[in-house]
This record gives sequence, structure tokens and C-alpha cells, in this order.
Amino acid sequence: MSDEWFSFFISFGAVAMMLVLHAYLVMCEISLVKFRYGDIDDEQLEHLKRRAGIAQLIEQGDQTGRVVRFSKTLCTVAVGLLLMPLVSDFFGLFSLETKPDRWVVVLVSFVSAVTVHFFFAEIFPRGLAMRDPIKAILHSYRVLMVFKLVTLPVMLLFRALKKVLFRRLGVNVDDELNPLDVNVQIRAMGEDGTSMSPVIRRIVSRTLQVKELVVHDVLLPRSQVVVYDLELGAKDNLLVMKEAGHTRYPLCRGDLDHCLGIIHIKDIFRLRDSMSDLDPLDLKRNVATFSLETPLEEALERMLRAQFHMALAVDEFGGVVGVITLESILEELVGEIQDEFDSEEEEIIPMLQAGSFRISGLTPIHDIEERLNVDIDNNEVSTFGGFITGELGHIPEPGEKLSACGLEIIVDEVNDRRVISTTVSKSNALP
Repeated sequence: MSDEWFSFFISFGAVAMMLVLHAYLVMCEISLVKFRYGDIDDEQLEHLKRRAGIAQLIEQGDQTGRVVRFSKTLCTVAVGLLLMPLVSDFFGLFSLETKPDRWVVVLVSFVSAVTVHFFFAEIFPRGLAMRDPIKAILHSYRVLMVFKLVTLPVMLLFRALKKVLFRRLGVNVDDELNPLDVNVQIRAMGEDGTSMSPVIRRIVSRTLQVKELVVHDVLLPRSQVVVYDLELGAKDNLLVMKEAGHTRYPLCRGDLDHCLGIIHIKDIFRLRDSMSDLDPLDLKRNVATFSLETPLEEALERMLRAQFHMALAVDEFGGVVGVITLESILEELVGEIQDEFDSEEEEIIPMLQAGSFRISGLTPIHDIEERLNVDIDNNEVSTFGGFITGELGHIPEPGEKLSACGLEIIVDEVNDRRVISTTVSKSNALP
């Protein structure tokens, strides 16, 4: 009898340990999600990051998410396996003349595993973490760090195998959703609640994606920028401005490399003097400059604070490569903004042939990557037309063809400065 009781308590202790470990993992996971929601202030977060382990878990979100998921799976499987001998030992304690059928043991083990695991390893620790995420992370992060260390070799092996499997399925392993990713959490929150309409959910999702963008992603290349040229007369400049239909123009001597500021069309209209007496230097406004790698949210914050609607983008040598506007940044948050003067032509139009598209040369590269599920590895340009011109090394001719980044591109229409429209097919979609 003593041996049976000893065996029972050993099994019980093993199950209890797996449940406790799983509970700690859940506490750590929910705490990290709460941190990424911004449920604690910056001062508290910086205080937590003084602990190297917590800082590592927060800053390496993708890896942390994979460790949490894998470790929770290990604990869950272990609880299921250990409960079967525990239930068998439990029945053995009563010295039943007829031992219960194996399927009875399996059924009781399954029901017990689900019930105990759900309440004690999921709901209870989740509630603790939601009530006080700081205390929860302080009590649980060491457990996750140990799992991270112990499971590292196995996870490296599994990740290599997963890459092979995903490649055969035609899936990019980097597209896998991270359970700690704030975008996923926000979408889930929007699906579960009724407070987020589809429009708000889409804006929130796009807003979070802005964290991954830089100034280069919303750049209007210098070849497409219309300027007020001080080397021309006021009449000629006004004709150019009338044709362009914009409200703000860089004020330059010849080109963007000699930009002195920004001139607003309203300031010209407010003049009481005749146009022949116009001195644009008296009307110029200050202009901001950003490097191409400036985070977009930083550029947005600075432009809003300084009330700038247009800024210059410069490369590492200080040369002006284009401009960004407040509107172009806001379009990353709410989608394309059009008024009655804008063209309503879509930038990416599916064609009748599967996998083929009509694409405008002005289409941002990151929009094409997202829509066509391709990777265009070029950090020198921001638009599709700029990418084509850079690959060819010259302004293409109509009908010129190009194969790049898994795309078959035919240039349909060009002018003397840029690519206007193209026909694009994905290489794997061609017959």
C-alpha cells in the first residue's frame, strides 16, 4: 500500500509542477501583452527593464512569443501524459476487484486534464496577470528565461524544419503571426468586442504598422516634385503651379538641392500688390529636413509640433532625394486621401489573367509587397517606377520588359521623367 501511495504522490507532484510552470508562462505572456498595450507608464517600464531578463523578453518580442508558445505546448502535453498514470494509481488505491477499463482511465484523464488545466493553468494566472502585470512578470519571468535556455537547441531544430515545410507550402516563415505581436492582439480585441467598428479596427491596425515604416517609405521622388524656381519669372511659376494644382511648393534656385523654404499658394493670393512686384523670398516659410531612415512616427510628431505640412528628405550625403508631406504620412494611417481634384485611378488593378496586375509607377513599393506577397529588396527607391528605372539604369521605353523579385514587368506608358503605368505578372503565376 505504501508503494502505491508513494507512486500516487509522485505522479500528483509531477502534474502539479507542470500546471504551475504553465501558469507562470501564462502570467508572463499576459503581462508582456499588457506592457505592449501601454497599460503601464514609461517610468514603470524603464524600471522593469533594469532587470536584464525582463528587458530581453520585451525587446525580443518575436523570439519570446515562440518560446512561450512552445513551452506552453510542452507543459500541456506533459500534463496529459502524466495524468494517465495518476488516474490509474488513484483507482489502484482502492484495491478494486475489477480494474477499470483502459478507456475509462483515458476518459477520466482527459476530463481531468481539461478541467484542471483550464481553470488552474489558464484562467487563474491570466486573471492575476491582468490585475497586476508588474507583480506577475516579476514572479514569472525567470521561469520563461529557463525555458528559453533549455528549449533553445530544440527550437532551432524545429525552426529549420519549419522553414523547409513552409517553403514547400509556398509560405514565408517570417509571415507567421507572433502571439505577443501587438497587431495580432489588437485585431483579436477588435474581433471580440463590439466597440471597434471595421473602419476603426483598420485604422488602428495601420497605425501600429507605421512603427515599421521610415521616411523613405512615403517619399515623393525629386523627379516628381514641382518647385517654385527663383530662376524663372513669377508668371512662369504661376503657370506651373496652376497646372500642378498643389498648395505648397519648395522654393528653390534651380532645383531641390538649393531649396530655401516652402511657399504657399494662399500667401500669393493674399498679396495686395501686383504680381510683377511679387518677391517670393518675402513669403517663404521654413522647411524641415529628415534623413531617409528617420522613423515615420518621429517625422509625424516633429511635423505636427512645428506645423509643417511638407519636408525635405535627404540621403547620407545631404543630397535632397525628394519630399514628404503630412498628407502622405496620414494616408499610412487612414488609407488614401483624395479630394475632388485628385485622380481616382487605382494604383494596383487586377487583370483578367490570374496573377496579373496593372500597376501605376507611383505605387509605393511596400504596397506592392503587401498586395502581391513579394519581397522587393531595394532601399534606394520608394515607388515602383523608381524601382524599375533603377533596375534598368535608365528611363525605360514603352514595351520594355524586366524580370525582378519574382515579377515579370512590362512597361506600358512613360514620359520624359518617369514610368506611368506597367503590366505585372508574378513569375509563379505564368503558364
